[in-house]
Order: sequence, then structure tokens, then C-alpha cells
Amino acid sequence: MASDPITPTPESELDDSPGMAIGTTRRRFLQGTGAAAGALALGATAAAGEAYAAAKPRYAFPKGFKGNMSDLKHVVILMQENRSLDHYFGTFPGVRGFNDKQALRFQDGTSVFQQKDGNGNVVTPQVDDGTWGNDHGAWGDVDHRKWDLWVQHNGASCMNYHSDAYMGFYHSVAAQYTIADQNFCSEFGPTDPNRKYLWSGTANSETGNIDESNYSRSWITVAEQLQQVGIDWRLYSDNSGNGRQGYISTWVGDYGDNELKYFKGFDPEGLSADDPKLQPGTGLIWRGNATYYSGMTSPNDDSDDNLDAVLKSLHDACQPGAEHPLPAVSWIVAPYGWSEHPGADSQHGERYTKKVLDILQSNPDIWNHTLFILNYDENDGKFDHVLPPWPEPGTAREYVGDYPLGFGPRVPMLLVSPWTRGGHVASEVFDHTSTIKFLETWAAHLGKPFRCPNISDWRRSIAGDLTSAIDFAHPQPGPATFPDPLTEQSLSIAADHMKPRPLSFHPHAVISQDRASGTVTAKMTLTGGPKDKALSFQVFPDKYQAFSNTPFTVTASKPREYTWDAKATDGKYAFSIYSNDGFVRSFAGQVAPAGKFDGGLPRVEAQLLRGEGTRHEARVKLTLHNDGTESVHYTLTANDYLHRTQSITVAHGETKLVMWPTLEGYYDVVVTVNTDETWTQRYAGRIATAGKD
Repeated sequence: MASDPITPTPESELDDSPGMAIGTTRRRFLQGTGAAAGALALGATAAAGEAYAAAKPRYAFPKGFKGNMSDLKHVVILMQENRSLDHYFGTFPGVRGFNDKQALRFQDGTSVFQQKDGNGNVVTPQVDDGTWGNDHGAWGDVDHRKWDLWVQHNGASCMNYHSDAYMGFYHSVAAQYTIADQNFCSEFGPTDPNRKYLWSGTANSETGNIDESNYSRSWITVAEQLQQVGIDWRLYSDNSGNGRQGYISTWVGDYGDNELKYFKGFDPEGLSADDPKLQPGTGLIWRGNATYYSGMTSPNDDSDDNLDAVLKSLHDACQPGAEHPLPAVSWIVAPYGWSEHPGADSQHGERYTKKVLDILQSNPDIWNHTLFILNYDENDGKFDHVLPPWPEPGTAREYVGDYPLGFGPRVPMLLVSPWTRGGHVASEVFDHTSTIKFLETWAAHLGKPFRCPNISDWRRSIAGDLTSAIDFAHPQPGPATFPDPLTEQSLSIAADHMKPRPLSFHPHAVISQDRASGTVTAKMTLTGGPKDKALSFQVFPDKYQAFSNTPFTVTASKPREYTWDAKATDGKYAFSIYSNDGFVRSFAGQVAPAGKFDGGLPRVEAQLLRGEGTRHEARVKLTLHNDGTESVHYTLTANDYLHRTQSITVAHGETKLVMWPTLEGYYDVVVTVNTDETWTQRYAGRIATAGKD
């Protein structure tokens, strides 16, 4: 490993006062390079600028709104195919993308963005607006937990990503509404198991696109549970095709992506025409569009006429006085050519999504009371740099053999609604089951509760229910203007436009040493959050031991400990801990022998303070000790978010206190000393700010 991969280039030295943030904001720092490119105003029209103005915070409820979840009347879910978050949004301002300074580092000093091929050549992310696919490989054929085999497993093209101009439509939607940048696919696997998580909360240990030529899956789906509690729902798709897995052309059918057709409860075999399951408007199978495929009824091309045809049932449902009006919950499944599968074209998917939004927006009564969720089933082997949560070995219902099922890599999620408007980044961990959990929360609010029995306890504790991304108390209804997906121009988005959604919890980790036994112990904790909230912590040796990933699941009531036996490594230690939303702890040094130590002996206590008083400033409280006989000179350097360096000398037996400032709760500070070149500590992450504004 390089001698000190985490020590930043020193910034200009400031005094020892707490000070304020200087210059670069978190959103500016994370914006990537693409946001500054181009000068096209969002939407390319004056109306788009007016949409921004209309999205300013409102403090009086608009007419027809109560300021709570009862204002929500419709949830519309569109799951598209096979894209990672970095692939679509790695350069988007405010998300944790290619400029992520808290990303995983390898033992040779390189970062996760520097992947090696089989010959040791480094491959980094490169822009490429072509259409290509990647080799998934088989689930379980590679240990993904070290996040270091992307190119060797998937080929160099997995590092490619789309430009800002090519993704102009989706970037416009994200800039006007909310993007989730810690949203993961549920399983490190392909389409079908991940889609099963969306519709049922599990894939029941399935890890591949296996034969689904019959309605053989026996466990209950969320659609059936909605039916049981009396919540209207429907799945909208084109049903043209020549078999359950087949499709007549690229532009019709459902590409086999309607997973309801693979569940026993939706089998039409042997049912009479008057069976209740088949009745228009109310029947389970009718609502799931799960009957056998019919002959081709839609134009066989990528024309607007085809879009009108394959989305006709959704269009009709959104018209005033519709025979079968838009229900409370809707799922949409696109034909292959519109699905964004990498063999197709992302811009076709943007056209399809825009058409869906245009249909919803055509009826203001629907648009102003709808949450539209756009997500993606899996990443198709496309690179994403953020470590997903991993379950500990033996976690119930989350392992097959020695391999964890998931989470898989990050995939995009956009939330479009009056309650997600204004340009926000939601950074709680989500996966496909989060959408189910949101439906559970909403159903309970409606007095029609249900609970999906298929979601594992571990997954429930790790993945949020989307409510941290949604502000029902401040609705901003009204029309929106989106650019033409076929017009390739970069958007001009201010670096500080995107605002992080507050969180009510934060992780922490500190270390202690037992000089007699030669052990170093890291204690990992979680403060705040909903009951039973958990975070995944992952520990990696930086030196002296083989590179590996040791996962821990931490709750507020159950802290966890990681122990390093320094006697086995000549008294030295070096390891890093990673968790949600840029959380990093790096600890390195030497364990001094027990007894009196002739020299400076540094020790740091770290506390995370949410803030008190009227300003509610979150801070990192660092208490600097010296347990040796000679003075220790500490240097504290901002690695991100601030421009700041502090130098403090602590004499024998002294203690010095530093209140390190944060930026909107975010912090990243590296501490070094003059007495031991191997000694370094890094504290990075986010302090909870929900309820503090």
C-alpha cells in the first residue's frame, strides 16, 4: 500500500478557532465535471425557469392539501432495465458520484475508481454514449465483497457512463424533483430475481433468470395483498407477444418483465370466462394483465404511434370519467425497446418515461396527488463505486451457501411528486423492498394495513421506507416542464441547487487499545433513527493483513466491535470502516508496550454532536490526549467539505479540545501526529440533522 493514501494535500493553515465552512460546499464538491458543461437552461425554455421558480418552498398549504400522507392518492411505479447509478448520474451535482472522496481505497493506494483488468492495467470511468451490454457472469462465480473485480468480471466497457447531454431528460427530472443516491438493487444478480423483490419482497433464493414458463412461484405477491385489504391496483403493459418469455418485436409486449405472470396466484389456466379473477376492473388476473399473450396489436416501430398504443390503457385510466380510472397503486412494464436494457437505447427509455409523465400531468387532479417512482431492476454489470450493504454470514434468508444474496450495486431512483419537488438528494439506504415498505406505511395510514411476509428481518432493518425522501408537510403542486429526450444538450444546474434530505440517524466508530494484550478494538454504533433501524458497516485491512471485507450489522441497541490483534502484525495496525452516505473511519498506528512510554503517545476521543441552541450546528468534538512523556504535535486537515487545517501541540498529561465544524452535517477530517509516521486517524460521515432545521 502507498505510505499514506488518505492524507490529503495540505491546505492553507488557519487558526485554532472552530471557524466556518469556506468555499466549496458538499454539493459543489460532489457535482462531478458534467454539471458545469453547457449553458442550456433546464428545459431549454423560459417555462423551465418558471418551473424552478414555482418550486420554491411554500409555507401555506395549497388548496386541497392537508400537509400529510392523506394528500397522496396514487403511487405509480415504473421499473426499467439494467443501469447503475454511476452509469447515469455519476457526474450529476449533489449525488455521491465520480468525485466521491469517501470512496473505498485499495491497499496499493488506488481507489475503487481505478479498476484493474487481468493484466494489471488500470481502467477508469470513461464517457461513452453508445449502446452496449455487459457480461453479468453467473451469480456466485466471483466474490464481489471486495469491489475490486469489475473489469476482470465484466470487461472494460463496464466502466463506461453516459454524458450529461445524453442524459439531459433524466438530469432535468432529478434537478426538479428528488434523486436517491443510496438506492441499491436487492440482489447481486440479473433481472428476474430483482423484479421479484419489487413485486413480492423476495426472490426466494433464486439467483438467475431461470425458466419461468409456467405460473410456478407459490409465495404471495404485494399485488395480492393489496387485493386482500381492498386497495385498488393495476399493472399496465402491452400484452402483445407469442409466449410468456417471447415478444413479437422490440416495440411490443412486456419483454417477460411482468413478474406477476410467474406467480401461481395469477395462473389463468382452467378458469372460465366469468371467473372473478378475470373480471375487468376488479379481477386479480385482469388487474395484473397476466393473461396469455395476444396477437400483435401495436405498431411495430419506435414511433409516437407505438408509444400511444403500448401506453393506451394508462392514458385511458387518467382521463376524467374513465371507465377504469387510475387506481391507488400502479405498476408499469415497458416493451424491450423502451425498457433501457443496454442492448436498446437509453434515450428511447427517456421518451417512454416522458410519455408516462405527460400522461399523468394531463390530468392535474391526478398529477397533484401522485407519487411517481422510477427505478431500475439491476445494474447489468455496469460499474458503480459505492459498497452495498452486506449481511453478516449466517443472516437468515440472506445467504445461499457462502455467498450473500445482496444488496447489489446502486441503481437510479427518481421520485416525482409535489412532496419531492425542488431538487433534493435522498441518502438513506433503499432497495426494491423500500417501495413495498412505503406502500405498507401508506396503507396503514389509510386504515388498510398489510405487511409483506417475504421481506427478511435484516433487509427490513437496513432499507428505509422512502419517507425520509418525501416531505408531505410542504407540497409544491403544479405542472413541470421537461426537455425533449432527443435533444442532446447539457443542463446548466447550479452546483448548490441540489439539497440533501435530512436524516434522523448517524453512524459512528471509535477505537481503543489494550496495550497489555496488543489488541485494537473498534466500536461501531448507531444513534437515532426509527425503531429497529440498522446500518451495514464493513471493515477492510489497509495494511499488514490480506484485503478482505468483514461486515457488521449495527443498531442503536446493538453496537458491534471489530478487533485487530497487533501482536500478529508486529504491533502495527491499519484498517478502514465504511458505511452509509460517505461514512469512513481509518485507523493506523502502532500499539505501544504496556507501562511507561518514553515519547509522545497520541490518543483521540471523538464525539458527534447534533448541535444545540438556535443555530443547531452539528460538530465533531475531538479530544486530543497525550499518554506519553514528550509533547505530541497534532495536525488536523479537512479532506473534504471545508478548507481548513489546524495544528495543536499537546504536552505530557495534557488534553486539548477541538470542535470541528461540519457542512450541513457532513465532515471529513484527517488527524496525524509528529511522533509516529504510521499513526493516522480519519473521521468522515454525516451527523443527523433531521428535526434540527
